[in-house]
Amino acid sequence: MDERKEPYIEQQAEEDALYTRLQRQTLKEMQRMSGKVWTDYNAHDPGVTLADVANYALAELDYKLGFGTADYLSEAERTFEAARFGLFPPTDVYTTSPVTEDDYRRMLIADVPGADNLTVHCDPESGGYTVRILLSPFAETSGEEVTKLVTEVFHSHRNLCESLSSVEILQPDILDFEADVELEPGADATGVLAHLYRRILRYLSDGADVLTPDNRLADGVSPEEWLEGSEDKLRTVLPKQEDTEHELYTKLCAVEGVARFHTCLLTKDGIPQTRFSSLSSLRIPKGQDELNERITVRCGNVKASIDMDRFLELLKGFYLTRGRSLERKRQPDGQGGWSLPQGTWRDVYIHYPIAADFPGCYRLTPDAETPSAFEAYTRLYDRIISNGLEELESLPRLFSLTLTGEEHDGRPVRSRLKLQGRYLDFLDRLYGVESNPAWLAEEDCYGETPAGTLRRRANFLHHIAQLEHDRPKARDILLSAENGNTPAVKEWFCRLLGLDPDDGHTVSNVLPGNNLRLVEYRKGKDGRPGITDRIDSLLIGERMLRPENVRSVEFRKLSTDEAGKRREYAEMRAALPFFNENRITGDLFRGGTRLDSYRTVKTDEGQYMLMYRHRERGGWTNLGQSDSTERLEELANILRRYLRELNRRSEILYVVEPVLADPTRTFEVLLVLPAWTYRFHSPRFRAKCRELLRNLVPAHLTGKVHWLGEKEMRHFEQCYHQLMRTFTDSRLESYRGDLLKAIDGLLEQSEEIMGLDDTD
Repeated sequence: MDERKEPYIEQQAEEDALYTRLQRQTLKEMQRMSGKVWTDYNAHDPGVTLADVANYALAELDYKLGFGTADYLSEAERTFEAARFGLFPPTDVYTTSPVTEDDYRRMLIADVPGADNLTVHCDPESGGYTVRILLSPFAETSGEEVTKLVTEVFHSHRNLCESLSSVEILQPDILDFEADVELEPGADATGVLAHLYRRILRYLSDGADVLTPDNRLADGVSPEEWLEGSEDKLRTVLPKQEDTEHELYTKLCAVEGVARFHTCLLTKDGIPQTRFSSLSSLRIPKGQDELNERITVRCGNVKASIDMDRFLELLKGFYLTRGRSLERKRQPDGQGGWSLPQGTWRDVYIHYPIAADFPGCYRLTPDAETPSAFEAYTRLYDRIISNGLEELESLPRLFSLTLTGEEHDGRPVRSRLKLQGRYLDFLDRLYGVESNPAWLAEEDCYGETPAGTLRRRANFLHHIAQLEHDRPKARDILLSAENGNTPAVKEWFCRLLGLDPDDGHTVSNVLPGNNLRLVEYRKGKDGRPGITDRIDSLLIGERMLRPENVRSVEFRKLSTDEAGKRREYAEMRAALPFFNENRITGDLFRGGTRLDSYRTVKTDEGQYMLMYRHRERGGWTNLGQSDSTERLEELANILRRYLRELNRRSEILYVVEPVLADPTRTFEVLLVLPAWTYRFHSPRFRAKCRELLRNLVPAHLTGKVHWLGEKEMRHFEQCYHQLMRTFTDSRLESYRGDLLKAIDGLLEQSEEIMGLDDTD
């Protein structure tokens, strides 16, 4: 009998121990290297003692490195979360939002307990869904309540250009159960009859099974197979049945307590039925006389009595139990039975100096600031081991998607950023995405630093499981633009570019909120800028721009805290006169994000001017002057950062589904973006954005990408948000068509229109 108790330590054979093997190998190597010179093998020899202590430290280090990866990704007083490192659980990775009719049916069956059965049909011409519901005979909710619930659930999961045409409460064909059944000895007649009725009701309603991951463990199904086509952790299995009398009879014979049937019929108006439709239900007898007319229950040759109150209570209990079971299954309970890695923080990152393990006769002082030559040599071992343990301790911060790109000791560490970038590259390959496409770096992302790039990538990958799950999903039009109520296409696009994905965010108020008005120059008949657009350049004498008077603006570090930035922006607006006009040209708004657009110019009076070189129309503009070039360079750096922030805040994507206001415009989507920012003004960047959006929009949809000017975007945003309000405020419903027409009129004025079709 094995009386060994857990936990226990299984002693390792001495010759197999790491320390013993290290000692043997070290001594052998020292003898080989020394040849006949070294003949003293005594333990008191400093070399042997050092090898002994170093091997002990290496054996201890091996122990510290022997735990699981999850332990090293855990931190003290913090629960291990695999998703924090981009390692998402199966329910996030393998599930998908509903796409097909069966997907929607499975989802609604699991989410609408008041429905005994339901069917989902999609009109292939319009993309409109019709849901037909068969209420349970014991439903405690009314048809109106079930209809409202179905509507809410559908819209919270619907995909782009899909709509809910109607929700219908069906009136089923009522069938009567006529049977003469003989029970097994000792069977409970009332209980058996209740189970027979329950089995018939479930069969007629195509009773689907809603399973939890616990069932998967029993069936031995892999997570990816179990969750394929599922919207969440639950799996709804639609029955495959023939809806025939014979198939139902076989199921009834399997009910526990049934010995045999003498007669077993389902009739409609007295006519026996051999096949059943999905619109059938069963009449529930309300009294003893009604039951006795059609049902006979025997125990041998003796007719059994049925307790009608208990019979009806059992039937209703079966329904209520199923409804509560669905509610329990939907409750958040961690991962619902899925096995996830568990991490335990290990206090293994402290290394004690090797010198502390030497005998006292060596008189070593591990804490001494000026060590002896021998002790300095031992500290080389300490440094290597300590550095390794420090790297090991930093793994949670290195791989965390919530801390990626943070500064360490006040300065970004280049090697650390490189390692973090390699880890994000690994996550890109793992999920089949590209969090940092090359075309984003071409436009410099408004001066994004390496640490900033990592933060943007980490934010995107932190949401990648949800983005993949919801990829075709549209905005829930029954809710306001809050709590992440954003089309998945927009959220994907904005997170990739580092923009605000909130569908309630507007960009037309960014410049007015900073007391600025955007002015775009107009070309004359000869294709050149008009005189009013060139007047500032004409006032600048050519003598001022002689090479010896012109100096490039160098990069300067600015405040990083918000208070410091606000102070610098206030000083800039006070020092640069063009802010007094509260207007900014589109050329300066875009080109001012580049430092090489600025120059300082010395005048004949010994003053200095801050000049801006127009990139789009040529010529120069005097932004301000000072008697100090250093002050002007600082102002240029502040202005560049200010314009970069305004440019980024002015970028957004809107997704418009015309079919929601005009049922004739099916499978059409309109994507609207601002045209006046530095990146979105670039033809190549626009082309790459169009390519990305084509990959994100479902393949069966068609549409266009519209690049709107600042003035048109201001009116568009007003119409768009009013259009969304018409779905939450029934008083505005009549304005829906007019708002769509207004949007169409504004989109006709787009600076550029790109097709979304792959044939373009």
